[in-house]
Amino acid sequence: MTGSGASQGEPVSAAGAAELSDHAFLRGMPDACVAVLARACRGTTVRAGHRFFEEGGTADRFWLILSGHVALDVSAPGRSRLIVETLGEGDLLGLSWLVPPYEWQFSATAVQDTTAFELNAPAVRAACEKDPGLGYELLRRVMPAALSRLQAARIRMLDLYAAAGEAGNGP
Repeated sequence: MTGSGASQGEPVSAAGAAELSDHAFLRGMPDACVAVLARACRGTTVRAGHRFFEEGGTADRFWLILSGHVALDVSAPGRSRLIVETLGEGDLLGLSWLVPPYEWQFSATAVQDTTAFELNAPAVRAACEKDPGLGYELLRRVMPAALSRLQAARIRMLDLYAAAGEAGNGP
């Protein structure tokens, strides 16, 4: 994680693996797949204001949010950063770790104190290469999250264009 405000926990224990398998993103995933993910996972707590990652940076981790809220934002020329979506409990934070060139497409900031499982992306990708079943299980969970982000970005764009159109249609 970037900046201060993050505390790294220990690698996930057997009890933590049970909590990991109960996370909404992984719910229903075969136990063997969750066990592999648990080996690449640790708990983390971050303070409000902590920057998880910056647009354009290397996507080497991803998070499964347990509590708190995280805002995804994007830079816009001539404007302040635009919040695209706010994520919370049960959500996946970070999609760019899965697709080369493994570069963040958004930035993310904790808007509340947040707890999450943090997963090591290169280790998870390597595990997926070894076990295509794990890769499939992850992909079928990542795709709905990707679709949600795309829809959120689309709605935000429509809001911006509508506001710009209203400003241009003044008296």
